[in-house]
Order: sequence, then structure tokens, then C-alpha cells
Amino acid sequence: MSTRKGSAPQTRPQITEEELRRRQIAIVQSFKGLLQNEASVAAQTVAAFSDLLDDCILDVAQEVHREARTGTLPAQYAGGEGSSPAAGPSAAQPSPGGPAPRPSQPPAPLPPKPGAKGPVDVFGQSHPAKATDIVTCRNCGRQVQAGSFAPHLEKCMGKGRAAARAASRRLQGQS
Repeated sequence: MSTRKGSAPQTRPQITEEELRRRQIAIVQSFKGLLQNEASVAAQTVAAFSDLLDDCILDVAQEVHREARTGTLPAQYAGGEGSSPAAGPSAAQPSPGGPAPRPSQPPAPLPPKPGAKGPVDVFGQSHPAKATDIVTCRNCGRQVQAGSFAPHLEKCMGKGRAAARAASRRLQGQS
């Protein structure tokens, strides 16, 4: 604070805690009014931030769920029945000067679910090598397995490699 020659030092008026709270409430109420108008920049900014935050939370939740389901989630974060809050991330850190932690081995593949036949995916669910749903050909009306539908359609419509060979044989037979 500077003082001028011949004048008394300037003092700022003291703001009471009650007056400070009133000012804060007024600011919050004016911000609330801005947010109620969806066309305001403040409301659009908050909406965009909210969408970004929701997307980030969803990405992390899906990644953690996948790691937990496939068994690649570190045991310290798994939160299984045997874990306790005391055995959190700090329990896995080595002591100063102690040995470095060994890298974890990749998890063993999940066993197939009961009754599963054939290869299994990362979640232990089996998928047949060929789709077994039955579909009806719109060209000839035959019922064909979904896994064989594309080759059937090539033959049925006279397109594809097999139909081209048959056509070339017919042309050779005519001449």
C-alpha cells in the first residue's frame, strides 16, 4: 500500500464472512440462470464437458470389465472376495532398496463353458465354425445353412467361378 504525502493510508473495507457467502450465493444463482438457458455458451460448455466425461468413464469401465473378465486385471485391482482395502495398490509396491517386482506372466486361457464345443473366444464362449441358422434362398426357395448360403447363391444365380466353368464347358460342347 502506498501512501501519499500528507494523506492517511487507504484501508480496504473488511468483508464479513456473511457478506462473502452472500456474494458466492449470488454468483451460483447467476450461473444457474445461465445453465437453464440451453442456448447459452455456459450451458453448451457444461453439456460438452459432461458428454466427454461420460465417454471417458464408460471407456475406463469397459476396459476394466474386459480385463477382469479375461483375467488380465492385476490382482491388486481385482477387488475379489479375498481382497481388502488395506491390500490396495500401496501393498504391492516394493520397499525402498528391496527387490524389484517380477513382471506378471500372461494369464492362462479361460476354460470353456460347460457344454461348449469347438474353439472358444476370450470370454470362454464357443462359436461354431459354420453358422447353423437355416435361411431360405429367394432365388430357388431352397433352405440352406447360413454358412453355406454364399456358395449356394453363386451356383443358384449362375455367377462365380463354378458357374463360369460350367458355361465355358457348354460353349466348348456346342462348337
